[in-house]
Amino acid sequence: MFRPTPLPCPGRLIPVLLLVVLGCGRDQETIKPSVGPITESVYASGIVKAAGQYQVYPTVTGTVMALLVQEGDTVKAGTPLVRIDDRTAGASTRISSAQVRLLEQNASDSGPVLSQLREAVEQARDRYTVDSTNYERQKALWAQQIGSRNDFDQRELAYTTTKAGLTRAVKALQETRDRLRTELEVARNNAAISNAGSDDRTPRSLIDGVVYDLLVEPGELATPQKAIAVVGSATDLYLELEVDEYDIRLVKPGQRALITLDSYDGATFEADVTRIIPLMDQRSRTFKVEARFKERPPQLYPNLTAEANIVLRTKENALTIPAAYLLPGDYVLTGPEERVQVRTGARDLEKVEILEGITADTELVKP
Repeated sequence: MFRPTPLPCPGRLIPVLLLVVLGCGRDQETIKPSVGPITESVYASGIVKAAGQYQVYPTVTGTVMALLVQEGDTVKAGTPLVRIDDRTAGASTRISSAQVRLLEQNASDSGPVLSQLREAVEQARDRYTVDSTNYERQKALWAQQIGSRNDFDQRELAYTTTKAGLTRAVKALQETRDRLRTELEVARNNAAISNAGSDDRTPRSLIDGVVYDLLVEPGELATPQKAIAVVGSATDLYLELEVDEYDIRLVKPGQRALITLDSYDGATFEADVTRIIPLMDQRSRTFKVEARFKERPPQLYPNLTAEANIVLRTKENALTIPAAYLLPGDYVLTGPEERVQVRTGARDLEKVEILEGITADTELVKP
């Protein structure tokens, strides 16, 4: 019959099979719960952004001729940023402007075209006045059987001819005036479109702020699909954080957030949650949350990496254990084979609050 060989253990001999189960030669970590503060928070990561920060996209395609600003320059709304190949646009603008000037001159009542037509109307009116007078005189004489029928017919023909000529002259003046005014309006619209196209070839800042980055160099091709600059506020910088969809229900405006920045290793800054964007990013399954520093770091730049703990609640005298000592289902080990169920409260990344099940004197075994 097989008998296990005893091995030495402190104080007694234990068979090998029991040694495997109980592990008498292995020290197990134990602790007792502690009483102290615990802060429950939601983790978020994000970046620093400048208020109004946006990427500038051109609306036309062309070669970048010149950069009109540099990174770090302070600009006003409407400040030109770059100049895209504008030779064609410049010629078009000059042609449009010349057409407008010509039509403004011709459409003016004192312009050469309308002045000439107005003189023709006056001449036609003078002839009509003479022929009308002669016709009425001859008509009166003929009624008295004075003169010949041929004289009367000649006067009547001259009268009707000059009357028709006056009508045509007046109509020509009116139609020409209307046509020139219409052409002038069209030319002005074309000039406005041309000027707008010229403005499109000189993208401008939409806000007062700082040019944080220029994304093109002279000689490169600018297209509407590629940003050419980044502009944002010079003074108003805030945090844009991403919160997981499982935690967003816990986050509310006004909550305090503890912020760490990679560029300020070891420092913690306080901020307040100011806005929750109520639309989830389907790719990352996160919501964007905005927060603003209570006291801004000395040097702050857009796109700095940030991590945040958004504080949900804080307890000063909570009974806590390390999170590593809590088993699934909210159990703790009070011995190698002894489990006790507990009721938990607040949690942070390291600790869990215990509301019921154990006391501060209970010794716990690490799983």
